[in-house]
Amino acid sequence: MTTPLGREILPGTREYQWVASIVEAVERRTGRPSSWNRRLHEELSKRIGTSQIDGPMTMRRDFLDAVLHAYDATGPLSLQETAAARLAAMYVVHETDHQQHSVGDETAPDAVAYTSPEGLAVTEGLAEINRARIVVQVIQDVGMDKAVPRINDLTAPTVYAGYETGVQDVLDGLQQISGRSSEEVLTAVDRTPFAQRYNAMADVVIDSRLDGLMPPEHRSQIRLRLTRPLREELAKLADYDPDTELPNALSDRARETAATAVQRLESELADVERHYQRHGDNPPRMPMSPEQRSLVERIEAHYGRPSTLVTDHLRQFLTSHQTAATRPTRAPTATSTGPATVAADAGRGGAAAGAGAGAGGGAAAGGAAASGAAAASGAATAAAVAAAARDGWRPDRSRPGGSRPFGKE
Repeated sequence: MTTPLGREILPGTREYQWVASIVEAVERRTGRPSSWNRRLHEELSKRIGTSQIDGPMTMRRDFLDAVLHAYDATGPLSLQETAAARLAAMYVVHETDHQQHSVGDETAPDAVAYTSPEGLAVTEGLAEINRARIVVQVIQDVGMDKAVPRINDLTAPTVYAGYETGVQDVLDGLQQISGRSSEEVLTAVDRTPFAQRYNAMADVVIDSRLDGLMPPEHRSQIRLRLTRPLREELAKLADYDPDTELPNALSDRARETAATAVQRLESELADVERHYQRHGDNPPRMPMSPEQRSLVERIEAHYGRPSTLVTDHLRQFLTSHQTAATRPTRAPTATSTGPATVAADAGRGGAAAGAGAGAGGGAAAGGAAASGAAAASGAATAAAVAAAARDGWRPDRSRPGGSRPFGKE
């Protein structure tokens, strides 16, 4: 069963032209095409809008009417009317960001599904970070700032405040740990397909702190160790309820969550560094539980990399045995401790679970008011803004196949 789409909004309409102009401006600003198929539908639920991979975009009718009303107003707009028009623009930019990225190989053993809590946090957080970086310029690009005075003087909070803050603080932590610039860290993670973004975070750390220390063939295992604290902590952002918590409260809680994630990452990294520093040249792999070893084997087999797990295990065994057998003894009667066993490290690692061109059109300015614009008068737009502050996101898993939903606002 698929989620029904609302009435299609045709290319000849002003609201369609406005949405298309926003998408085109985002594509020009970022230099990346979107996968929007140039079909626009009304959103039937309380969500402000949605976007689908290689598919349509949806927007709520009251928000589209609020935009038309803002363009057609003959007098000053109220704060709420202006805010409603800005929110509509913000969400089109946000949804376009989703359609400018790819999901990646979700069958990989180390993939993180974007519908999972941890996948949701990073996907929505990064989309909101990217939206905040360009929305003012996009509004200017389509001339909306001239048609709607003061629109760029407002900062409208969204239900994504927790995701945005949490992910941004983690990116800041990665920047401090790695010594790379903030832009380098953001690009490394954002330009990676959804399913591999946590691995991209781990790679930022591995390539800056473990280069020349960790054998390249150990990357799959160390990725698992470094991504685990990030995945476990950021997944908690999906538990926050935008219906009962204000954006500022969401941001405060997310800041605490991100701080914990970075602290745990630093602790894990310190353990990894100590292991490789202690063993020097040709070090063995870090200890793994049977479950972790099996996952690493599947990851390496999936990518066609020859696994060294068997020889690493044997070398670790022999090295430990030789060390124990040749260690100086204090008394001639002391006996060897026998073969050393490989310690299982069941508390670390962890499975990495399953885890955009434009439509032509310019700004929808001037012209006679479209039918329905009058309906978005002060009371209606006030209701739209109030609803926007409370709309939640829930992943819709009901649409099968290649056209799958993003960013349910």
